[in-house]
Amino acid sequence: MSRPCVAPGLRAGALAGLLLLVTGCPASPPSVAAPSTSSASELPGRPTAPPAPVYAGPPPGAPPTAGPLTSVRGAVDVSRAIPGYFTRAEAVVGGPDGGAFVVVSPEQPGPEQQLVTVSGAAGGFGIVRSVPIPAIEDVSALHLLPDGTVAVTGRLQSAGVPGGGYGFHVVDPAAGTARTTPVPYGDGAVTAFGRSALAADGRTLYLFLSVNTQAASRERLLAVDPAGGGVLAERDLGDDVAAVSQVPVGHEVAGLVARPGGGVTLAFDATPEATRRDRVPTLLTFDAQLAPVGEPVGVTTLSEGGETQAVTAGADGTVFLVVEVTEGAWIMAVPDAGGAGPVLVQLADHLYDYALSVEAAQVWALLPAYEGARAVDLTTGEIRGPVDVGCAGQDVRSMVAAGDGALLIGECNSPRTRTQMLWFLGP
Repeated sequence: MSRPCVAPGLRAGALAGLLLLVTGCPASPPSVAAPSTSSASELPGRPTAPPAPVYAGPPPGAPPTAGPLTSVRGAVDVSRAIPGYFTRAEAVVGGPDGGAFVVVSPEQPGPEQQLVTVSGAAGGFGIVRSVPIPAIEDVSALHLLPDGTVAVTGRLQSAGVPGGGYGFHVVDPAAGTARTTPVPYGDGAVTAFGRSALAADGRTLYLFLSVNTQAASRERLLAVDPAGGGVLAERDLGDDVAAVSQVPVGHEVAGLVARPGGGVTLAFDATPEATRRDRVPTLLTFDAQLAPVGEPVGVTTLSEGGETQAVTAGADGTVFLVVEVTEGAWIMAVPDAGGAGPVLVQLADHLYDYALSVEAAQVWALLPAYEGARAVDLTTGEIRGPVDVGCAGQDVRSMVAAGDGALLIGECNSPRTRTQMLWFLGP
């Protein structure tokens, strides 16, 4: 099933069955035909559009690589923000001066959720302050806004709550003041799923919202001004999704990532055929006004049985995905408004494919590992040994790129059961 174009000199056994490079020439498309979607231009007698560009490695002008992330710069117990309770570190985003912000939620009734400010190296990697935030049922992401406030996105209330909705709180991490912008589910909501992405200039927050009722589903994109809460643009996705999938996006949503010139790319697993349960990881791209850009992109073929596990994006809009297939998992990349290209890396198992961060240079990526994390060179296939985060029974939940390193959140069973941790990784 591997798509050939193997780096010279790389042998299958060299990585001890853990990771195999399956392309050493990313400028070339895969040997199997790249997945595509039908359009009117493909019909006989109609002009055929030129093929969409495929990923050809780090873009010209990319910053120099910081190198593989192989060291733990700092580790912070963020569960101390809510002492005496089991907690969960929900989401993290990089802050000023190499610090971070983390949302910590209690797992028992009583305490309020907290937005925790953590200092970087200059401050000794410690909790600076913690402020309560308005309740949010399920946190999707954190976004640092240009004025230093933080947008906390997610389900504000469960789908079955009358008057409930998806949306975001904009929180001042110093003063603790907050402003809430809801997007109501509407009447009869049974389930709801959402994702968010912040434009590069920080002035537009994009929201994807999928709501199911007993009778139907409604899926839409919104562009919102995070400063004032006003809706700048909105698009009903019913026709866009129906063109590539027999069922709504729903819980198959994998990610929403910002594009460099405005707009977003929605990643989800489509079901192209009603008679088969096989899915195809799919990208739909939209501009700043939420108009479609190019054709939908099927990242794998139907026969490959793909299921998206993690999604992130580069500053140039390249979408990086970890896709589980019948045999292991693949790391793949699709340029902004481009087409499906080669597999960059093949993972031999499914155990640690659920998170991904990619440095700005697009040379090194980071994946979870039993010990904590592992660095992967996307251009050569070099695999560094695992980074041990230093606690038994650890569970790295998610990771995001930050500066020249990455931030990881998860939990340890030391010094207490289910201690919520933030790790700073660097070269």
